[in-house]
Amino acid sequence: MAVIKPQGFEASFSSSSSKYKGALLCGPNWELLNRLKNLAVRGFTEKHPDGEVVRLSDTDLAADTGRLLEELQSISMFGADKLILVDAASSSIHKACIGAISVGWSDCLLLVTAGDLKKSSPLRKEFEASPDLAITICFDQSTGELLEFAASFMSGLGVTIDRDAIEFVVDAVGGNAALLQSELVKLASYAGDDGSLSVADVTEIIAGNEAASLEGLIDAVFSGNPDAAVQAVMTLQQQGQQPASVLIALTNHCTLLVEMAAAMESGRRPDAVVKEWRPPIFFKRHNAITAQLRLCGLPQLLMVAERLRIANSQVRRNPLINWPLAERFIISAASSFRRAG
Repeated sequence: MAVIKPQGFEASFSSSSSKYKGALLCGPNWELLNRLKNLAVRGFTEKHPDGEVVRLSDTDLAADTGRLLEELQSISMFGADKLILVDAASSSIHKACIGAISVGWSDCLLLVTAGDLKKSSPLRKEFEASPDLAITICFDQSTGELLEFAASFMSGLGVTIDRDAIEFVVDAVGGNAALLQSELVKLASYAGDDGSLSVADVTEIIAGNEAASLEGLIDAVFSGNPDAAVQAVMTLQQQGQQPASVLIALTNHCTLLVEMAAAMESGRRPDAVVKEWRPPIFFKRHNAITAQLRLCGLPQLLMVAERLRIANSQVRRNPLINWPLAERFIISAASSFRRAG
């Protein structure tokens, strides 16, 4: 077993020369855990463009606990590299993972996310016992440690940043050290000619980036682009957005499209509906929404609206796996609008 620090997880696990065939992401910092998972997926797909990513949820494995071992021992349908992701939120799925590890595999990577696990956890012990597997524990850091790190990091980049601005950024990332570093790098690129950032600068930058990212997710979903939706979800997670608020934004947009699609039932053109809508639609959004109305029929929109309602309910009831649940519903919604061929 090897313990990999969060800062080195992406390089260690997704590297083509990695000696590990599997890894366990666990710990109380769920936002960091999900970010590292997404970074691993991105690193894998960049290094293995023909590879296959298989996502197995608790629901998938609860219905068939032997499926994980089957996936691990089967060759990718394209004969390429394969990464298997398992969100192991329950003890029954832990047992499925332990059973697969005891048998072994050779031609693919396994990445398990399991939230906060005690040292006595059988799943954690199984990873610790194997020299081919790695563990990364995502601990929370104190606010003081994060503030000290942020000040030092920005100084190293040659940027002078107000103490209030640092506190604002630390609060925005919710104690996620890896996400904090990512956000600080982005903010440094906005520093003025004098290399300084005020709290007003930071507030405006973060608000603008979050709005743009959320808009990007909405357009990806209602343009039928699941891959772009996954990338947008990753960005929103890195920004510290909450899945419930993201799903609400998608639901509100879906409701708007339902109302517009209903208005088209009388034969009105989508561009005319968008142009004449009240309250008015921001003119820069006209083309995107018109294209979505041409692609998304009223029956599809009503079906997705119901799925989003269910997603909101499930995410609120399952805080430990809220982002994985939300991501699954988002991918499903985007796939519903994918144009055939």
